Amino acid sequence: MSKLDKLIEKLCPEGVEFKPMWSLTAWDKKFNGIDRNMQKKVVPYHYFLAAEFDQIEREDGDIFYISTGITGKDRFTTEELAGDNLAEGEVVCIPWGGTPNVKYYKGKFVTGDNRIATSLDPTVLDNKYLYYWMQSQIELIGSFYRGSGIKHPSMKSVLELRVPVPPVEVQREIVRVLDNFTFLSAELSAELSARRKQYEYYRNQMLSFDTDVQRIPMGDLFEFRNGLSKGKEFFGRGTPFIRYTDVYNHRSLRKDDIDALVECTPDELRKLKVSRGDVLFTRTSETAEDVGWSSVMLDDMDNCVFNGFTIKASPKTDLLWPEYCAYCFATDSFRNYVTKHCAFTTRASLTGSTIADYKLAVPSLTVQKRIAEVLDNFETICNDLGIGLPAEIEARQKQYEYYRDKLLTFKEKA
Repeated sequence: MSKLDKLIEKLCPEGVEFKPMWSLTAWDKKFNGIDRNMQKKVVPYHYFLAAEFDQIEREDGDIFYISTGITGKDRFTTEELAGDNLAEGEVVCIPWGGTPNVKYYKGKFVTGDNRIATSLDPTVLDNKYLYYWMQSQIELIGSFYRGSGIKHPSMKSVLELRVPVPPVEVQREIVRVLDNFTFLSAELSAELSARRKQYEYYRNQMLSFDTDVQRIPMGDLFEFRNGLSKGKEFFGRGTPFIRYTDVYNHRSLRKDDIDALVECTPDELRKLKVSRGDVLFTRTSETAEDVGWSSVMLDDMDNCVFNGFTIKASPKTDLLWPEYCAYCFATDSFRNYVTKHCAFTTRASLTGSTIADYKLAVPSLTVQKRIAEVLDNFETICNDLGIGLPAEIEARQKQYEYYRDKLLTFKEKA
């Protein structure tokens, strides 16, 4: 019998109480439509918008920025730059808008536009236990996010969630077990991250050329066009449709990667058709880091159009090998150019004319093909989910989720 089993047998053999979230936690603001008795304590924070945090971000900072997204590198500022907006504590967060996810942090921090909870009494509800439990409920929490554009959570639904509350000794043993799983996964992820950094280094090196390789403005190589904006009623039928997320999540695209359909006119299809060699760029987002991500079409498509939040660059010459282009637009050189030159008001945005000014290194087609083959092999080692570390990490993640859900499933006390 494990230590956890012994604790449960000793402290809660008849089951555990389930209590509403609002009775256990303090959140960061008063929510509309919530009875005031459900929010007797509020802990406010300053929410940094992306452009505002960009001004105080420092790579050598020691104050963590709790972002709202699920991708991207960790970001930091300094205590001095955070000033009166510096916060400290042990918190659990969900984003106010975007992709549902749960984060945990303990220490000094600043935050994006998150909804932030902390336990009213850590001797009753451990914050890290709350984090793991909310993680196990992410599919349900995700169903509370609604809206036609960027989705936002119904906080009434979140606060009414019924949380199993075993004795805190049981909670902390569950946290210890799950922390060990997380630590082992983090070690594997760190090793994979190191390999990917090595890959990125060699990719950037292979795509850095001497002055004898011609550099041609993108405007001389490509013709640019914005995509198709359609209402929901046009989706689910008609023509294959490349979405913003397809471009953002894929360095290159094949036919099988495109699963959305949209109804469009013959004229729209003629103007917005996508073919092998076309490069698609993300055109707008909340942050500069999320615009200018690219995906290159590697198949010929009889019929295919693309989303209005993207830009298509169609080759005007036969000087380029599509697989080579896919790697060029993932380099630090191009990414730095985009983040430096994109526009920003309430959102970041990128135009074809901005991309047109970027000078692309264009060696011979023979050299382009050789570079693409070398990088394909290197990328397979780092990223192929069927082999090596990626496969082990995926298996470990499934194991973690299985045991997490088992450990957090309790019989309710009568």
